[in-house]
Amino acid sequence: MTRKRALLVILDVEGVLTLPGGGQHPWPLPDVMAVREFLHQAPLGCILCTGRQAAYGEAVIQALDLFRPLPPGIRERVKDRGGHDFLAWPSVLENGCYFYDPLAKRAIPHPALTPERTAVLHRLKAEVIAPLVERTGAQLEAGKDFCISLNPPLVRGTTDRQPIAPFFEEVTSAVSGYLDAVEIKHSASAVDITPHGVSKASAVSLLLDWTGLKPEEVLGVGDTKGDEEWLKVVGWRAAPANGREALPGMDYYSPYEVARGLLDILERLRDHGYAGL
Repeated sequence: MTRKRALLVILDVEGVLTLPGGGQHPWPLPDVMAVREFLHQAPLGCILCTGRQAAYGEAVIQALDLFRPLPPGIRERVKDRGGHDFLAWPSVLENGCYFYDPLAKRAIPHPALTPERTAVLHRLKAEVIAPLVERTGAQLEAGKDFCISLNPPLVRGTTDRQPIAPFFEEVTSAVSGYLDAVEIKHSASAVDITPHGVSKASAVSLLLDWTGLKPEEVLGVGDTKGDEEWLKVVGWRAAPANGREALPGMDYYSPYEVARGLLDILERLRDHGYAGL
């Protein structure tokens, strides 16, 4: 039996394309541009799956030239199944809160973002998150419509932030009264809170349902435990070297870190005829 070829690559951003730890680090531009050139030549769609807001996601999409139109048959299926006329492969932004179509410049909210769930999120932000930020010195990320993202406080006298793991525990404790209404996860640099039912994993699942892609037609690349659940949705899973410890059980680990590792993963996919790693 002939194996299905990969048709779509889904990429986390921080730790896969850009350096882990936050936006204060410069991009590894030579490696990023090598990834762009590979994707330009490859018979693949490529999208982002990130906690970043729409403006940041749009910049990464421009940098990588992720404007490949949806094939006509898939576009019609998406209209039929999801009710949306996407012109291009849509990226998943704000930890699943948005599907972003770069050709239409349109952000489509996750269907689970009901008015009731959104109202709970706003109440949580006002009643719990704002006092937490004031008390701890944590940084609330600007520019997000639905996902609440918090960076740990700075270490006194430095530009480094406190470790993410204990800060995640502190945030989880603070929002304990809302845990039946929200999902809380963390990356290497931020704690992310979304309404229940809205996550990277649920968004990727929806995207596969809308497009009709089989899991074995999709490669996912992540680097932190926050990527673990959505990577279970796709058929092929890989991580750069910096993701080995956080993500056990991947199909392939590159010996290289970040974007250089991503390029190695993509080259391995190509060398296997786009049918596995």
